Amino acid sequence: MIDTILTHYGFSRLPFGKDIAADQIYPTESMNEAGAMIELGLESEDIILITGPIGCGKSLTVRRATSQLDTNRYQLIYLRGSIASAAELYKLVLLGMKIDPPHSIGKAKPAFFAAAAEATKKPVVILDDAQDAAPEALLALKAMTNFESDSRSRITFVLAGQPELISILGYAHFDSLRARIRLSNHMAGMNLTETCEYIDHGLQIVKRHEKLFSDNAKMEIFKRTNGIARHVNALCYKAIVQGAIERKSIIDTADLPQDVI
Repeated sequence: MIDTILTHYGFSRLPFGKDIAADQIYPTESMNEAGAMIELGLESEDIILITGPIGCGKSLTVRRATSQLDTNRYQLIYLRGSIASAAELYKLVLLGMKIDPPHSIGKAKPAFFAAAAEATKKPVVILDDAQDAAPEALLALKAMTNFESDSRSRITFVLAGQPELISILGYAHFDSLRARIRLSNHMAGMNLTETCEYIDHGLQIVKRHEKLFSDNAKMEIFKRTNGIARHVNALCYKAIVQGAIERKSIIDTADLPQDVI
């Protein structure tokens, strides 16, 4: 089936997938704003907050913004949000710093602070799907960025999460943590122009330079997806598969599958 799609449309590989390189990501206005904020904050901020609806490109934005980090200055640590405790967070960060963590939280905390204070590369911890982290783990972020005797930022956490993360952090017991978050950005879906350009860009990077989706089809895709990249990918991909089966040279509005989005 894959060969049929590639041959019919002249693709070098399947488009609209997850395997896109950081330098091939289509830069929307929302992505550029969030990415610029991350780059600005890495040197001096303790915690940076990126939120947005599922599929809007938060993870891609963070990956794009951190892909060119100077490896002589920064150590990138990527964590998923399903962290059950403060102890687990301390241990995962130590592992990311290439340090074998102690088993007990009582020893892991001082080990972390010693390692962060002595590190020659600043740790940058990406906590993706941060809304899934246990409250205890989120609360630990305040302590982990508290180096009272040093005005420098010794570690930066980039929290990426769904809109519910904003609600979670709004609870009173997170007041002191929120005070440490000076930079935040809420990402949105693409507008119509960006959605059309995103579709064209997705085809160009797989070596398809001729028009494939009609203008009307692209407008319909925007209406049905609200410009959310993940939904655009799903709708375009299924339309391409069906189009290859039916030997379509152009995908129009009537050719878009009805059971997606």
